[in-house]
Parts: sequence; structure tokens; C-alpha cells
Amino acid sequence: MIQICEVNKYYGKTKVLNDINMHIKEGEIFGIIGHSGAGKSTLLRCINRLETYEDGSITVQGREVKNLDERELRFLRKDLGMIFQHFSLLERKTVFENVALPLECFKYSKNEINKRVDELLSLVGIQGKKNMKPRNLSGGQKQRVAIARALALNPKVLLCDEATSALDPNTTKSILGLLQDINKKLNITIIMVTHQMEVIKQICSRVAIMENGEVLEIGDTEELFLQNSKNLQKLVGEDDIVLPKGTNIRIIFPKEISNDSIITSMARDLDINFSIICGKLEKYREDILGSLIINVDNDNRENIKDYLNYKKVRWEEIINE
Repeated sequence: MIQICEVNKYYGKTKVLNDINMHIKEGEIFGIIGHSGAGKSTLLRCINRLETYEDGSITVQGREVKNLDERELRFLRKDLGMIFQHFSLLERKTVFENVALPLECFKYSKNEINKRVDELLSLVGIQGKKNMKPRNLSGGQKQRVAIARALALNPKVLLCDEATSALDPNTTKSILGLLQDINKKLNITIIMVTHQMEVIKQICSRVAIMENGEVLEIGDTEELFLQNSKNLQKLVGEDDIVLPKGTNIRIIFPKEISNDSIITSMARDLDINFSIICGKLEKYREDILGSLIINVDNDNRENIKDYLNYKKVRWEEIINE
């Protein structure tokens, strides 16, 4: 769908994208996460050539972006709807007129425009707002207008640049739910640029972690969470845990066993006492994932490991440094 190979970009002598490699599959919701200044939005804008790039290749459905002439670029952008953090609505136009604008630019007939706008406003749940001006809408309603406008030309991809950063948590949840529905109903590929881990957890099937213009890690959202890599810990600001003496084991709960009573069963079956140091269960898309750190005497280390292996439970020993 979208292939990014060895992409470099400079602002003057400053390198802002460094050898970016990324493959985004058709129909998936792909997240790009990182702190401010990581290069996320710059990369997104290179995909639709709002930004140019000096080296490397970006192909969208087999078309090299930097080689397109103005006419080809116009039709590429027709396939790439974009949603912005601060909505970018025209304040003097009504909701209907904002959504209709891309259709007017491509010379659709009045009847086609009326039909399409009504369909989209119904899809995003604001059909009763079509004659209102943006200033009379809430933040969530404004973003629904922006989503409808981005969908006007039946794009293959939605590029979302911090689309929920200006919204409160409840509104963010509803907008992400809407994007999930759109992805399922229309099979539209969605690329989410964000610095909010909650956005990634709720809707992204895969994610790339960026820092200082580089991709540090790419993988399935579930796997990155379960691995709890250093890059992820740094991103979410996870504090170092003070571990007691003895053997400390991190037990990993993927979706298949997150609701099983493995800890209770292990204590009963082995007749071993252990301490629970910390743990967490979190929702990632439709799944509950979690991890738990336990502490046991060194004498019981092998019994615990053998039991977890027998039960096919993922684990890792954490060494005090």
C-alpha cells in the first residue's frame, strides 16, 4: 500500500528524517508515535508531498511520490484524505459547505454534492448540524466535520495528524471509535500520528516508535506492549521499579490468558509463597493484556520457571542492576 524506503529530509543543514523505512499495509490502522519533534508529522506530510524529501523513496499504491507532476499529485491527494489537529475548517462556511468544498474543487454536480455530503454527515453522526457554522460546534463535532470532509472524495488512505490532541478524553474516545468504524466499513487505511499512547492502545494494529527523526522500533501493538521494550518504557515515561533481593520474574499475559488465574494456580500447585511487586492490565483494541512482576526466594527460581514453561506462559527474569 505505502512503502517508505531510506527516506532522508533536511531543513537547511539539520537532518529531520534519518533513513526512514516503513511498510503500511492496505486496510490497517497504523500508528506513528513519538514526542514532539520526533519527525512524525514531517513524515506524514512527505507521504502526500506537502513536504519534499531529499533522499529515498515513498510509493503509494506503486506510485513514487516525488516523481509526480502537478496533475498526478492532485489525483494522488484525492486518494489521501487528511485530518488535522485543529480541524482547519473555514469559519465563514457552514458544515455542509466545508464538507462540500473538495467535491466542488473536482467539479462534481450539485446533485452529487448534496447526496455525498448528506451521506457523510450521517456517517459521522452530525446530520442535524449541516447548516451551522464551525464556531457553534464543540471540538468533537468540528473534528467530525473534518473527518467527513477528508472522506468526501472516497480516499484510499486517511492521514491523521494529531487528530485527537485538542480533544478531551471522552471526546477522543468517541472520535477514535468513529475512525475504527470507518476503517471497518470502508476498508480505508488509516495512519495515526500521535504522542498519546492511549490512541495507539485503542485503535492501532501496528505502531512505529520515532525519536529524533529516526524509527526506533516497528511492530504489532500487542507485541510491543508485551515485550515492554526500553524504547516503549522511555516513551511512556515508565519509572524504574525498585526490586527486592531474590529472584524477580515478569509474567506476561497475552490476550489468550489475561483472564486466567495463573498466579493463584501456581501458588496452590507449587505450595510456594511469593510477593507481587507490581502489575497492570490494559485494554489494547479489543483485547486485555497485562504483566505482573513477582519476587521469590532463589531456592524456588527453577520451580517457578519450570511451571510457567509447562503452562506455556511467557516470562522473563529481571536482573537487579
